[in-house]
Amino acid sequence: MSASRWLMGLDLGGGGVRCLLLDVERGESRVAVHPWRDFGAAGGDLDLDAIFAELAACVRAARAGAGPEAEVAGIAVSAVRFGTVVLDGADRPLLAATNRDARAAFEAIALAQEAGATLQVRTGHWPMAIGTLGRLAGLAKQGTRGSARAVLALNDWVAWRLTGELATDLSQAGASGSWDLAAGAWAEDVLARAGANASAFPPVLAAGTRLGALRAEAAEALGLAPGIPVAVGGADTQCALLGMGVLATGAVGAVCGTTLPIQQVVAAPCQDPAGVLWQEPHLAAGRFVLESNAGPTGEALAWLGELLFPGVRSGAARLLAEAGAAEPGAGGLFSSFGAQLHHARSLTFPVGDLALSHLIGGPEAGRARFVRAVVEGLAFALRANLEQIRAVAAADAPLRIGGGMSRSRGFAALVASVLGEPVERASKPESTALGAALCAGIAAGVFADLEEACRASAEVERVEPDADAAPVYAEAYPAWREWRATRGAGDAIVQGRMLRGLAAAQAKRGSAGAAVRPRILVSADLDEEALAGLRALGDVTDASYRKLGRLLQAETLVEALAGYHVLVTEIDLVDARSLLALPELRVVAACRGEAVNVDAEACARLGIPVLQAPGRNADAVADLTVAFLLALARKLPEAITLLRDPSAVAGDLATMGRAFATLRGRELWRKTVGLVGLGAVGSKVAERLLPFGAELLVYDPGVSAEQVIRAGAEPVSLETLLARADFVSLHAAVSEASRGLLGAGAIAQMKPGAYVVNTARAALLDEEALAAALHAGHLAGAALDVFSEEPPGADHPLLAAPGVIATPHVGGNTHEIGAHQGRIVGDDLARLLRGESPRHVVRREALADFRWSGPRREVDAATRAWLLARPAPSLTDLQRDKGKRGKDK
Repeated sequence: MSASRWLMGLDLGGGGVRCLLLDVERGESRVAVHPWRDFGAAGGDLDLDAIFAELAACVRAARAGAGPEAEVAGIAVSAVRFGTVVLDGADRPLLAATNRDARAAFEAIALAQEAGATLQVRTGHWPMAIGTLGRLAGLAKQGTRGSARAVLALNDWVAWRLTGELATDLSQAGASGSWDLAAGAWAEDVLARAGANASAFPPVLAAGTRLGALRAEAAEALGLAPGIPVAVGGADTQCALLGMGVLATGAVGAVCGTTLPIQQVVAAPCQDPAGVLWQEPHLAAGRFVLESNAGPTGEALAWLGELLFPGVRSGAARLLAEAGAAEPGAGGLFSSFGAQLHHARSLTFPVGDLALSHLIGGPEAGRARFVRAVVEGLAFALRANLEQIRAVAAADAPLRIGGGMSRSRGFAALVASVLGEPVERASKPESTALGAALCAGIAAGVFADLEEACRASAEVERVEPDADAAPVYAEAYPAWREWRATRGAGDAIVQGRMLRGLAAAQAKRGSAGAAVRPRILVSADLDEEALAGLRALGDVTDASYRKLGRLLQAETLVEALAGYHVLVTEIDLVDARSLLALPELRVVAACRGEAVNVDAEACARLGIPVLQAPGRNADAVADLTVAFLLALARKLPEAITLLRDPSAVAGDLATMGRAFATLRGRELWRKTVGLVGLGAVGSKVAERLLPFGAELLVYDPGVSAEQVIRAGAEPVSLETLLARADFVSLHAAVSEASRGLLGAGAIAQMKPGAYVVNTARAALLDEEALAAALHAGHLAGAALDVFSEEPPGADHPLLAAPGVIATPHVGGNTHEIGAHQGRIVGDDLARLLRGESPRHVVRREALADFRWSGPRREVDAATRAWLLARPAPSLTDLQRDKGKRGKDK
């Protein structure tokens, strides 16, 4: 079979990094998305190496889905506008700013006061705090402008990493605020105002131009073959227009992504007397775009969706679907959350309002109307911004929408109804990455030019206004505009408070952060996503104990860790002697619920924080717990056994009658489940049981009543729980107070016919008493994953008791554990690198004078001798518990 040819589009967007592979022959595409991580150091600069590592991981993930036979024919990169990278003569970043970096606010204000209107006419942009021009003025103040070799957009920097060649395109040149729209050249006098020089800017090439070939070093990082053609890409919005088929003069598109830019293609720069709009070149020479931006609509939806629907794969998609269940007009509610009316000369901090009343209906109807109002507000903002464009350049072309929100056909229909006219919905929502892939196709010889590439992506669906909804919005939209216009003074108060809060948080973070990139040895078993997260933080060596079949201890640990700053371990034995021999080691991250394999006392004395991963197997154990509950309630073991009875024959109605009589099960609906312990696992079990309609009781002396109520349960005493529960599930930690908690006396208090589930620790219950209660018929059954001795012998009394399900301690044994534990310790390691306190550290005194560089905390001779005399840590908590019991005896 011949290899498939793919075009690769890379996108550094507002919500994450993406890799799209477009099948040249079939026109099909596949996408890998890695959510955007906090790649900024304390001062605001981006960690470019971490970004490239994340992009490489995303490429590998997309390639894995395409199959080994896939051949990449070309690559191009797109990225957010208003991201700036300035390299010095040694190719080190003098500045690496994202599109949220507003450090140039004062410089932008000064430029605007001096010549704002002139600059806007020349370049299409009023000076902005996130603009390249202000940032260059800031560098000039610092005296570093003379060191600048290259001023690049983020995608230009990635393309340089791929090929070693420097270039940009028309769209990113225009976004810089330094490009003369009419002359089609860098505005040298404008740059001079910022103390910059045009010589630092790269050549401007047409999008799709072959920039160079993929270098061997970059190819190895991405998992690709060297020599692949790399094309010039472009700004994310203009690439999205290309991916949506919006290239011809007069066409208008709305990119409904993290933000919502609306752009109309024009043949020449237009005069906007009010200075409301942005103007930039399109990807194609001789074409420009007028823009009015509705603000961070997709970002706001994602934030609200996660708040309202935690745990779902896409809260924003769920929110849009929920909004479709409410009637047009949202019961009279209005929202401006995430919805802005663009004005190029007065960009403000995004603040949204919601006109809400508790009288809008019960919880279900009220929530639907609430989210409907939010989505309607976004559609109203889209219309308002489109009207601003049409006031400057009239056009007859229908609005075409793309981007992530366009996945929802309901949203497209809502927009059409709000506009009162049909809209066109692009067939592929990943518009920006698709546009980059189309640019790659030109360099690869698949397409002759941008027009041919555009035709390849022009498939759309026409969406008509809803006949019932359109009249509602014809009345509601003017009222929304009037309501929104009254908010100005109130918004200013809120904006001031929020900006002060953000400034205080940034100052706190900046005072403690450390711009370091540690060397990390990973001997734990982590999945690719977790490893990618760690690669974003430092230089990672993946040495999984499962892959290498080794356990590090003593001399082998010291040898393996030489020169590393961080150890991410799962089973290695980290003792005091090894720690003393590793002066560069700064952090130990143990992928365990409890770091019993690490001498935490020695680490605390030496100033080495020990991170751990409580709850790493919480989902796995919670799943097994619910499986046990269902299996007991539905008598699954007996049902499975019945069909394997040798006496049963095909068509035997007597067997079916026996099944009907003896295997009548119960639903979890309205059953009372008592959870003994509401820790990581208990909380997950509660979360899973609520949709079944079960009533939850919780006994946990270490958890407040408010915490129990937030989990959807009722806080009760142990006596009450035992008397009322149909199922008693154990999730407590073992302590002197909890050892033997479910003994003969407690079992006697249980409701007759109840069930016991234990996926926690065998020490919590009396096995002999449980067996006796089962044999006596007081309890109906039990499900056990843990035993006092593991594995139990075949003659264990519980294995012979009626109604017992037994498994060999498999609760936490899933393939996904590597993802969970990697995420937990990775998040805490990121917090340490930002100068913040980790959530899961064994001994907090180790943080007192923690630092990434300089000498580590020293100990005196007596303490050193004491540490060397300490026993080595244990491999498992069972070994530790046995040791403790031996000492007690």
